[in-house]
Amino acid sequence: MPPDELQAAFMVGGVARLALAAIFSLSAAAALRDGPAHAAIVEQYRLLPPWAVPAAARGLPALSLAAALLLLLPATVGAGALLGEALLAAFTTAIGINLARGREHIDCGCGGAGGQSLSAGLVVRNLLLMALLAAALAAPARGRIDWGAVTGILGGGCGLVAIYFAASQLLANRRLLTGLET
Repeated sequence: MPPDELQAAFMVGGVARLALAAIFSLSAAAALRDGPAHAAIVEQYRLLPPWAVPAAARGLPALSLAAALLLLLPATVGAGALLGEALLAAFTTAIGINLARGREHIDCGCGGAGGQSLSAGLVVRNLLLMALLAAALAAPARGRIDWGAVTGILGGGCGLVAIYFAASQLLANRRLLTGLET
């Protein structure tokens, strides 16, 4: 691949890694801010025996933070992307199982908009995040760092985070928005 294409791929990967690290970190921070509430959210999914809920409620934010940190270091991008993929696959599966059970009224526990109920939109959002993780994994972890690259990566990463939270807020308000149509 020519140097310019390698640099462009590095920057795309950098944008993806930065945005995903921020999303995982913010989600973990929301869970850690109110441990008992997060444990109640984990429990409401009804996928774990009651004795396993406290450990899962503590472990999931720790794993999210680990994925975020690993995504930021060039030497550990692969591990971070794979951990992020595993977490998102588990979250998406849990959402899908509960949607299939007809339990869309429960809080997703995503760390975005408070009180966000389960929906097919969350599944789609998570699948898009998984695709972004795949792009981060495929992109070169090292490239030329200059002011243009820093500006592009920071701007793109912040832009993706803003889009993520805007989409999350729209998903959280979907019932209210659909009520306006009638």
